[in-house]
Amino acid sequence: MAQALARRQMPVVGSGKNYWHPLHVEDAASAFVTAAEAGRAGLWHVVDDEPVTLRELLTSFAQHLGAKPPRRVPAWLARLLAGSQAVDFLTRSTRTSNTRFRSDLGWSPKYPTYREGLEQVVNEWGGKAP
Repeated sequence: MAQALARRQMPVVGSGKNYWHPLHVEDAASAFVTAAEAGRAGLWHVVDDEPVTLRELLTSFAQHLGAKPPRRVPAWLARLLAGSQAVDFLTRSTRTSNTRFRSDLGWSPKYPTYREGLEQVVNEWGGKAP
């Protein structure tokens, strides 16, 4: 995704107003360990603390990379070029919360929002797409 953003090949599809709940890989791993060590059965959503629109996420990611903002492509055109499954994935809103997981197991993300997560990832790469 970073390489595509840096090359302006990762557009915002449709309005970009759909919500995503990104999660840093370190937080995913710590949530898995927390659940495994708790020894409890359950169904939890593990996400960061703040939903973000796809437009805001991709624009912020591009800024962190020092790249130009992503282009916007209408959904109908993206369907022709990338197919319905890709467009559905990029335009669907996901609204959920980690509240139950936090409450049941006492977990909290190290990177509570996409901002901290993006900053850490891009800094790890030395400020450029890998």
